[in-house]
Amino acid sequence: MNQYMDHRQIADEMELYCLNEEVGAGLPIWLPGGEIIRRELMAMIEKLEDRAGYLRVSSPPLAKSSLYERSGHLSVFRENMFPEMKVEGEGQGLFLRPMNCPHHHLIFGRKPRSYRELPMRLAEFGQVFRFENSGALCGLIRARSLCQNDAHIYLLPDQALGEIRRILEMNLEVLALLGLREYRFRLSCYDPSRPEEFHGSAKDWNVAEEILREAMNDLGLSYFEAPGEAAFYGPKIDIQFGLGDGREESIASVQLDFNSGAKFDLEVVNSKGVREVPWIVHRAPMGSFERIVAILLEHYQGRLPGWLSPVQLAILPVSAELDEAAFKLAESLASVARVRVLRAGSGSLGFRLRECHRLRPFMHLVLGKREIESGLLKLIGSRGEFLLGRDEISRWLENSLAVSNSNSRNVVKMEGI
Repeated sequence: MNQYMDHRQIADEMELYCLNEEVGAGLPIWLPGGEIIRRELMAMIEKLEDRAGYLRVSSPPLAKSSLYERSGHLSVFRENMFPEMKVEGEGQGLFLRPMNCPHHHLIFGRKPRSYRELPMRLAEFGQVFRFENSGALCGLIRARSLCQNDAHIYLLPDQALGEIRRILEMNLEVLALLGLREYRFRLSCYDPSRPEEFHGSAKDWNVAEEILREAMNDLGLSYFEAPGEAAFYGPKIDIQFGLGDGREESIASVQLDFNSGAKFDLEVVNSKGVREVPWIVHRAPMGSFERIVAILLEHYQGRLPGWLSPVQLAILPVSAELDEAAFKLAESLASVARVRVLRAGSGSLGFRLRECHRLRPFMHLVLGKREIESGLLKLIGSRGEFLLGRDEISRWLENSLAVSNSNSRNVVKMEGI
């Protein structure tokens, strides 16, 4: 039985990210291979979000202290925030943001809103910073700098149930596309014995929790409840994923926030012409890209699905005289796959096969004179072995590397944001 490997060891072998003391603990630097995985995940979720009517925004990764006083993060989350940056001549200091939501609330609140604009779904691949204790840091699973697959949906309370159902359906689609099955749903609730840690009335908490229960029940999802695990502004659904070594990590969440609208003076004119405070749904189907990459690496032990693999095809010529033929083959396939040639001059065939194992390509092939003369090439990978003619390889790779999700988009009205 193969030994279970931690994502840090796998990523080191595959050269996906690194840490450097001069940069700081818990601050990962993405290397080219890791950035390929990250960008593929971003492209996949962006297509799903475009299809669902999300609007993309971009905001700075820091803000004045007054913003986090208003949101409540300074009173509740201060110990997990980086220290304040004092700026000479400014009335107050700046903080690196621990979450993206306050910036999005300001975008929504920049002008009067009508019920006709709702639900308004603002999405961002937002970089956030959290000052985790050094002892808690764990590669990409728990880092101090992370990029979230974030969005905030502004809606009226009677729209919350339907929207949360749609978000959960997107979560299920993402999990299926990633091939992740060992997960369970957790309803993270208010703890009435510690009311000082949770904003809002017990009545509002009960209403919000019941909406989350109903959404999961409507979709036939089983779940367990965890009192005291809610966010300070509202209850949430966490998707917990079980790893091969027995650990369990949160990979996604859906949070129902009935507090922040009032804190930020957000208002919507409803269908009766009355001003109403919107509720907000915070959601992140892939959580942070750091954590989801770590989970995928451990789940697949580095043998990622083809569309995510940094190297989709490795070509190993058996001798130096075949290097040129290998590069020509790689060039002919470059439009359908990420191809890497492990040239003969870099070491013996045995050495290069070990290098191939370290890099974990989706497929590899050994190119010798027999393969060139016959025109038949054997592709070898975790899915098995495939003997294909040279004219078949391109089509086979194109089909094997596709992500099976629709590229269709809803028409989104961009004006008024």
